[in-house]
Amino acid sequence: MNKDISETEFSVNEIFASVNGEGTLSGELAVFIRLCGCNLRCSYCDTKYAWDFADERIMTVSEILEKVKSYGSIRNVTLTGGEPLYRKNVKKLLEALTSHGYLVNIETNGSMNILPYLELPFASELIFCCDYKLPSSGEEGKMHLNNISALRENDVLKFVIGSEDDFAKTLEILKAYRPNCHVYLSAVFGKVEPKEIVEKLLSWTEKVRTDRIRVQLQLHKYIWAPNLRGV
Repeated sequence: MNKDISETEFSVNEIFASVNGEGTLSGELAVFIRLCGCNLRCSYCDTKYAWDFADERIMTVSEILEKVKSYGSIRNVTLTGGEPLYRKNVKKLLEALTSHGYLVNIETNGSMNILPYLELPFASELIFCCDYKLPSSGEEGKMHLNNISALRENDVLKFVIGSEDDFAKTLEILKAYRPNCHVYLSAVFGKVEPKEIVEKLLSWTEKVRTDRIRVQLQLHKYIWAPNLRGV
């Protein structure tokens, strides 16, 4: 790793090891790197403490790698925030992690253009879990719609549903774009019951392709207290 990459600094909110609670790696152990700063203010956000830089710790790429390596044999890394792609030079962190053998799951809010990252030489070691922010989030107007068609077969398009309008918009997007990636539907915790999503999905079987759609529970919120940090 060259000096330019190793000394690049990031504002880190927290780094911890836990179980992936969402996406295709759900149930697998991962090291979570939560970066500070977000360009959205979703109504139901459960990580508001990472919106700004109040809890930031400035860490170089070398320091981040050292911390990740301290968790032993875990090879999955989940890069989250805030919004990780909102940070300058994030490609350098991705390059460093993948060059050391880590599979990086990037949780991105759907407002950032992911296409440049899909062209990186190590893009096969990246998984994008990309949100489409629905009406109840208050941030739907900031979505980068080209992301939906760009997502690959191993990537994830995620809808977090909190209202009847959200169900209608989800169906509209699925019909319009027919995404080729995995699709995950989850509930705004405490607002919609997971069984409502199952019932709605059953009613869509003649309207959209459902074989790649999954109903998702936020696993970590059932293992631990819903608002507990560092898990």
